[in-house]
Amino acid sequence: MFQLFEKYIGAHLPATQWPRFEFDAEKCTHCRTCYKACPTSCIQWDEERRIPYATGLGAIELACISCNTCEAVCPAQCIHVRGEYRVLRGRYKTPAEKSGGMSPPRPLGGHNPGGPFEEIEQDLTETERVIYRRRSIRLFKKKAVPKELIDRIIEAARYAPSAGNNLPWKFVVVTNTDIIGHVDRECARITDFVKKIYLGTGLWRKCIITLMSCLQVNNMDQRPFCALEKVTQLGGSITWGAPVLIHILADKRAIGSPGLDTGIAAQNLVLAAHSLGLGTCYIGIIQSVIKYLPKLKKRLGIESPYKLVTSICVGYPRGDFDNPVWRGPVPVEWID
Repeated sequence: MFQLFEKYIGAHLPATQWPRFEFDAEKCTHCRTCYKACPTSCIQWDEERRIPYATGLGAIELACISCNTCEAVCPAQCIHVRGEYRVLRGRYKTPAEKSGGMSPPRPLGGHNPGGPFEEIEQDLTETERVIYRRRSIRLFKKKAVPKELIDRIIEAARYAPSAGNNLPWKFVVVTNTDIIGHVDRECARITDFVKKIYLGTGLWRKCIITLMSCLQVNNMDQRPFCALEKVTQLGGSITWGAPVLIHILADKRAIGSPGLDTGIAAQNLVLAAHSLGLGTCYIGIIQSVIKYLPKLKKRLGIESPYKLVTSICVGYPRGDFDNPVWRGPVPVEWID
């Protein structure tokens, strides 16, 4: 009975164990890269002391999603995120089998259980190196991406596997910065409204968020709301100033699982882009709110039988961010 009850409670501001933010001020070069690249509103910049600091958001104690981006992008290696993000109770409770602490990449198992990635990199395939070093990029150069390279990464996506070789995807490539800016503004209008409902305390908020979590369980986790605040701080930009925005659509009539097939194609595109020196970042916010923006859907040419699955920013990274990060464990069951 308690498990059934717990499934429907604690959606709003659940009890959470937060990671630790460690910072060595003596090493800091004051480049502000950690602050600029943080996907949420967690890392802020103290102008007077010229150092970063970690903060919360409204009633959220710490706006950290334990992605380790700040650690990966810091050129002086003065930032470390330790511990792990865990929800302790309620609908979004972290499964017990996902505990065990964060750890660096260890594809060779016992041969290098926790040593520096550079020690094993030469023993890995090129594909493995791309997977472990690829980071989501949120700082882009103001430099156009040649059409030939865009065609090249889409071709990699075309060769992704799909059920029955159905190829249920369609790509909408936007390089017009005015249209990308319009997407930013329209989506920010919706996200700002939802964020205001979530943040803060009060019984009415808990009731509304609990109800919304029943209707849209994948959208009411507290972590996305930390990212929505970053959108506000960026002046409403959800695409990080990228010169290219690729919307990936799935044919709703396709056999099997068109959403899964389209996701596989998207990852082909992302890995190919990284191998070519481009940076990418998945933008899920657009897919979440596009249903409330019919005029925007029409402007982007999203119409039946296609639906938007995800959007990806593409551009040249403004810096070298190809550093492996730590990740939490995932449950694996062996049946021999």
